[in-house]
Amino acid sequence: MNFCKLSNLNSIPSKILLLLTLCIASTSAKAQTTSSPYSRYGIGDVGGKGFGQGFPMGGTYIALQNDTTQMFFINNGNPASYSNMRLVTAELGANYNRLTLQDAVDKKTVNNASLSHIALAFQLKKWWGASVGLVPFSSVGYKISDEQEITNVGTVKFLYEGTGGINQVYFGNGIKPLYGLPRNYQLSKKYRALKSLKHEDNTPKTCKELFEDSQKIRKTLNRKRFMQSLSLGANASYLFGNMENTRRSIFPSTLYAFNTRTGTNTRVDGLYFDYGMQMSYIVDSVKYKDDKDSCRPVKYRDLKDNVKIMFGATFSSQTNMEATIDSLSYSYFNNSVGYEIVKDTIENTKGNKGQITIPMSFGFGVAIKKGDKFLLAADVAIQNWSNYSAFGQTQGLKNSLRASLGAQFIPDSKPNATYFKRAHYRLGVRYMQTALELKATPLNEYAGSFGIGFPVGRSYILQSFSMVNIGVEVGQRGTLTNGLIKENFIKGSVSFTINDRWFQKPKFD
Repeated sequence: MNFCKLSNLNSIPSKILLLLTLCIASTSAKAQTTSSPYSRYGIGDVGGKGFGQGFPMGGTYIALQNDTTQMFFINNGNPASYSNMRLVTAELGANYNRLTLQDAVDKKTVNNASLSHIALAFQLKKWWGASVGLVPFSSVGYKISDEQEITNVGTVKFLYEGTGGINQVYFGNGIKPLYGLPRNYQLSKKYRALKSLKHEDNTPKTCKELFEDSQKIRKTLNRKRFMQSLSLGANASYLFGNMENTRRSIFPSTLYAFNTRTGTNTRVDGLYFDYGMQMSYIVDSVKYKDDKDSCRPVKYRDLKDNVKIMFGATFSSQTNMEATIDSLSYSYFNNSVGYEIVKDTIENTKGNKGQITIPMSFGFGVAIKKGDKFLLAADVAIQNWSNYSAFGQTQGLKNSLRASLGAQFIPDSKPNATYFKRAHYRLGVRYMQTALELKATPLNEYAGSFGIGFPVGRSYILQSFSMVNIGVEVGQRGTLTNGLIKENFIKGSVSFTINDRWFQKPKFD
């Protein structure tokens, strides 16, 4: 079996309009590139979610909030995260993919590079944030040849080619529906009564009563802060694009047989929605018991660095996308200079309409952050690809499972620290049980990643921050068992994140 490089870089004009007098003019982008033979199944290779920060952390994103570190970032994978935006954040990214394809007798390496995403996020209210962006949803790109000996026919060479993909323009919102609960409680009559040193009849409270009231206040405030942290979000996306697939049957050893070519061009467009939820709990002190103090037997010691525990969940329902397919099949031969000469048209149909079903998915994530130094995140996500169908036909896909683990470390986030101590160092691993099972063999994917976030142009007075995120992932998909193809890949990612404070009138000129 032979492998050849196939370019499927699609130029996609886009125009993203923002609220609040902000407009990003027409933007030209290129779809994500793949050269994987496995992209011929389903809608191709489905792109990962999350941008520059999550990629080198094993692709984790579900529980990560925009204020996870001092540098705000855009987490399009969980739209609930938009509610934590405090600055206007713009992000542009590019990917590089070096893929080595191997079977039992041959090996081929291909290289691809492409624009990966362009996005903007901003705050509308203290409890409301939004984001718009252009990202690839899936990619198709392969060229495979296979020779077989068929009885009474001889050698037949089969050539499979595919290109294209689906792109996604999204507009998302995230809100905190319970924002203000702690503040409202502190303004309540019940809070004032517990805070008072006296009862309603003006008699002084005992030491024990004051302690009990302070404990009630503390527990209630912690509970309401936790409830206030609830964030809900949704992305409304427009998916569009086309996927071209061709198959050729070539008879090199037969003089009287014509070659055949069958090609399809599938165009997809429609709306797609995904949803997210996040909550967080901050531990700022540890409880200890003081037996010597009869009035306050329980005390709290402040932590040097607060510990923030974050939870997240994502969900997208099953979606039926409108699709149109054109099919063309014909027999041909090659003349003496190699040009195709069409002999007979076997099929030529245009504009057949149908639907492509994108299955339901859901995921859960947890993250723990200690101060600004340490961050640990874990995700588990499942998608029901067994329900996938295109024009009423299934492809025997299986449900996919992704498990990711990532970490980030910042040696010293203080503005006077040396440059490399302020950098963000990231590591991650991931495992994926893909939707493919060929020849009774499941195709799994394993990868490890690392990266660095380089802070650029930090200004605390203007609250303007920028960062260059670089990540590398090394992994493997597939196997050589049962005549299948093994893929070894190295993926690189570079993204530029710019944070700034817009729409606010300065107090001083």
